Amino acid sequence: MHSGFTLIELLVVIAIIAVLIGILLSALSGARKSARTLVCQANLRQMGTAAIGYGGSNREVIPAFNWKPGNFRTSYADLRNPPNDYQSVKYQAVQIVRDWTGNPYIPRSMGSSTNWFANLWFSHLIFKDYLSTNLEEPVAACPEDAEQVERAEQSVQEYETSRLYRKFESSYETAITTYSVDQPRSGRFPVEQHNQHYNSFIRDPNFLVSRRFTQVAFPSSKVYMFDHIDRHYAQSPDTLFFEPGARQPILFFDSSVSVRNTNDANPGFQPLNPTGPEPSKIRKAFTSSEFFPGVYRWTRGGLVGIDFGGSEVSTGQPNP
Repeated sequence: MHSGFTLIELLVVIAIIAVLIGILLSALSGARKSARTLVCQANLRQMGTAAIGYGGSNREVIPAFNWKPGNFRTSYADLRNPPNDYQSVKYQAVQIVRDWTGNPYIPRSMGSSTNWFANLWFSHLIFKDYLSTNLEEPVAACPEDAEQVERAEQSVQEYETSRLYRKFESSYETAITTYSVDQPRSGRFPVEQHNQHYNSFIRDPNFLVSRRFTQVAFPSSKVYMFDHIDRHYAQSPDTLFFEPGARQPILFFDSSVSVRNTNDANPGFQPLNPTGPEPSKIRKAFTSSEFFPGVYRWTRGGLVGIDFGGSEVSTGQPNP
């Protein structure tokens, strides 16, 4: 009596094994993705705790680049006396990176760009001592941000001097209201981007103002840091935070972190038109005619506003 397997039986067994392997690989991939999301949340929580620690040691000031025109607090002659706020924040960031790397030749323009927005993704440099003694702080890079993780892992010697600042970039954007006025006042005008591309910001030469954690009216409902890309949940790798259906971990001003849906966020406002009912509208592509509400990047009321879990505060807009 023949006791071997027939060809059909072998093929069935192989097919079953292939299906089981596929299920296992899918489960492992999902587990790895979930683990990276948890790491991202832990990163943001550490950033929030460190920022609050900085504030506790500095009269509740929210950490931000704060050099002003007339500054001479540097040993670098080319960084002295910036002409305006627009330049001063660059100079301060350049000094920090020069000091850390020991490279005094890093250009004050930071690479070929004269439009470098240091406040947006480099504010953690201000409270670096509250994170660790390592400026190349791993919590500043989302584990799904492969490009920034790779930059952070490269040694200083591997970078061209003009591009070295990218090593210290964060995946997480800091709320613009932590260093900019919320509305026009006292000769200062807020950063804004109504009708602009999502990476294009309009900055007046003078916009800086010192903000304090005590000014935040709803710390558990006001966004402090977030990633401008939905790296964890979106089907498309270029889904941005303001697109309907976007979802991501978000740090709030009370240092709590939770995953929130953009659909649940308040639409925001226009800093230059605070009484207007319409939010800031930003576009995903330079050539696109489609605009999206700026949501928690442009919170109505700024630091006193609400992004999630409540109605927008009044800034003089008509009642709905």
